[in-house]
Amino acid sequence: MQNGLSGFQAAIFDLDGTLIDSEPAWEMAKRAIAARHGRPITDAQIAASVGRSMDQLLIEVFDPATPAAARAIEEEVYAAVDEWMPQLRKPVPGAAEFLRDLHRFGLRIALCSSSPERLIRDALMQIDVLEIVDLIVSADPLPRRKPDPMPYEVTAEKLGLPHKALVVFEDAIAGVRSAKGAGLFTVGIGPETALPEFSICDLRAPDYPALRAILGM
Repeated sequence: MQNGLSGFQAAIFDLDGTLIDSEPAWEMAKRAIAARHGRPITDAQIAASVGRSMDQLLIEVFDPATPAAARAIEEEVYAAVDEWMPQLRKPVPGAAEFLRDLHRFGLRIALCSSSPERLIRDALMQIDVLEIVDLIVSADPLPRRKPDPMPYEVTAEKLGLPHKALVVFEDAIAGVRSAKGAGLFTVGIGPETALPEFSICDLRAPDYPALRAILGM
């Protein structure tokens, strides 16, 4: 593989915002469940929850009395997402082709997402890449989720490769912090990565055509 990814053996992709645009469905679901519970939810709270688990959002908006109550609300959101996702989820332009090219170059492909595994698999089927994904890690059942390093630490451990052999693709700052906290080479992809907080990325690009140019692909 003669390009800027030479030396890597596996690529780990985030899902929401990196491979598919699913945020409209997540936002609709979060707002719907907040309304069902009679809880106000702000645009700032929605924005802060992008690319990460709902742990902080649940505390701020719903103030659940127990972990079981928090999980029940989370499951309500997931059920609402199941309803909205088929209508609102769209592929990120160029993402699936980029992933397929990395697979053709010989990299193993892994997914590390905060979404439940069923939603991850549905999305990968939609963009027709499920069959070339070697590993799927959902942070949903983990005790610590993005921006904590645990999701990427678990993914690296399951791949069984040295950290220096792994490259991560992320669109959200929570995911970037998770990957960098795990000591992984991290590529920020998407328009938001131009913001100053994304300077911790090893590389960043506004879209996949620009990333291909940077990598010499």
